[in-house]
Amino acid sequence: MGMRVTNTMVTKNAMSNINSNKSSMSSLNTQMTTQKKISRPSEDPVTAIRSLRLRNSLNEICQYNDRNIPDANNWLEVTNDALTNIRDVMQTMYEKCEQAANGDNTTEDRRILLTELKNLSTQIYAEANSDYAGRTVLSGYYTDMDVVFEKADDDASYTITETLSASDVTKMTYISQKTNIDINNIKPVNTSDMPQENEIYRMRLGYDGLDFDKNAHPAQTFKLNYSKAVDTLAVKTTPGNESVINNGIRGVKNETEINGTKISITNNEDDTKVVEVTTASGTNKYEIDKTGRVTTKSGANEVKYLNNGNIMITTADASYSKGLEGEKNSSFSIELTPACKQIGSVVANYEKEVTPFTITDGEDQAYMGVAADGSYTEKLGDYEIRLVAETGELIMGDKIANELGALGAVNGKEPMSFTYDKTGFQRYELKPEQYFDCVNQTDPNNPITHVKESSDINYAVSFNQEIKVNVEASDAFDQAANRDISELIDMVSHSLDIEDKLSKLKAAAENAATSKDKITYDSMIEAVQRELDIANEKLESAYEKGMTNFQNYLNKINTQITDVGARQNRLDVINNRMTEQKANFQELKSSNEDKDLEEIMIEYQAALTAYQASLTATSKLSQNTLLNFL
Repeated sequence: MGMRVTNTMVTKNAMSNINSNKSSMSSLNTQMTTQKKISRPSEDPVTAIRSLRLRNSLNEICQYNDRNIPDANNWLEVTNDALTNIRDVMQTMYEKCEQAANGDNTTEDRRILLTELKNLSTQIYAEANSDYAGRTVLSGYYTDMDVVFEKADDDASYTITETLSASDVTKMTYISQKTNIDINNIKPVNTSDMPQENEIYRMRLGYDGLDFDKNAHPAQTFKLNYSKAVDTLAVKTTPGNESVINNGIRGVKNETEINGTKISITNNEDDTKVVEVTTASGTNKYEIDKTGRVTTKSGANEVKYLNNGNIMITTADASYSKGLEGEKNSSFSIELTPACKQIGSVVANYEKEVTPFTITDGEDQAYMGVAADGSYTEKLGDYEIRLVAETGELIMGDKIANELGALGAVNGKEPMSFTYDKTGFQRYELKPEQYFDCVNQTDPNNPITHVKESSDINYAVSFNQEIKVNVEASDAFDQAANRDISELIDMVSHSLDIEDKLSKLKAAAENAATSKDKITYDSMIEAVQRELDIANEKLESAYEKGMTNFQNYLNKINTQITDVGARQNRLDVINNRMTEQKANFQELKSSNEDKDLEEIMIEYQAALTAYQASLTATSKLSQNTLLNFL
């Protein structure tokens, strides 16, 4: 049975076709305008999803390529320039020492050298505060803090804890019985009063001019703290098996006994732990939860959480006799992970009392503990350590120097530390925060504690890839270089002063009124000449030592410059790769989203032709009626 087709049906179909062609033309017109394949996700969900993914990846690449990498590269360039400038000053210092050590230096040569050394001392760390976009590049996380004092600050006050190593124990030469001659009041110099060359052991601290109250009652004292790894352990395990201390076995109690001090750790079935420390005073108990936090503590022993997440338990009343001169330790320390796994050796901690020298009465130019002639005023015992606060030195007897010089690192840390106060800093002195654990006491009502720790600044420069952009000042240089220059300046100045004194004496001797005066002048000239010979010999040694020291400083800073250069090269490789990836993703994005204009024009022309044809056909069709078919 056939279907009846009416005029209305024909007209509706024709209009539908016209609208369809018109819609195609509209879509093509939109594509022609935007040159995009789609204008809304519903037109092609697959293309839309792929476009979102490509756009996200491209945006991330652009973040790396256009912002992070250039920012990281600029940071590295500023860092490299700062380190290079400091390196150049140190290189100049090395060359001056080499030149002075290898030649015959006249008085004028020394005067020129003294001027150059003074200039170098003000330049050596002038670049340390270099910044990038308002951030100090050598200060680690403290990017809002300078590395050195830009100007003298008499009010800045710090309590500083400085770590020391065995290599810091060095032998120092000094001159005793220096000549103190008044040409207008000549006196013969006896043979026993002639200048003498002496040696003493010392550890030089990072700063001079330390705080010291000479009128304190009782007398002010300091503590030199040092540590040793315990080398005689009685290890017990319950039940008796081959497991070692703190092996983490559940339900097993592990014990370490050290000369009557016992440390035991029990790992419970629920992953909690119990640490018991038994000394002559009794047992202290610590309960530790699954996260490694101490939940219950009894006793006075110290529990400290370290920056690495571990726990440090320090016990009191220990009696391990392995210290200097056989002295007994003040405590034991044991480091545990949150799971109570022992890290490194059990450590025996010691304290050595250090007494400062007092200012020599009646001597206007006297150092603390050093007479006006530069000699130390008291003879030290074999195991005695004294602080020279003004020069920032710990001087010591021979036997204790040998024992301290033999100390090794303990669990990867330096074996010694010394805490002192310092108020007032000179321009270009290093800020303590950058090098030491310290407390800024400048505002007594708001002390600020700083813990020195590694502070790497990493930039994300590629997918799952970071690069370190900073160098910490403490990794490249320290206060020792500046202190070496200061000491060399003092030695050159001393040598020039003696030469000037000797020249005046010789001129006066030529005009001696009597033979007795001539003999007196001769004895004085002999004393001054002897002092000059010792001073010049000491100065020659200082030049040679300076060459070695500054070569070491150069090696240290060159290592960091090389490392920065290597990171810049790596960054260049990453940048090139990210640039290529950016171009590739832009091409993929364009291929997925964009449409060629010529292709659109051809399709549009075809759609236009179809549209016009549909209009023509419909117009002719609408002219006929049913009577035309009868």
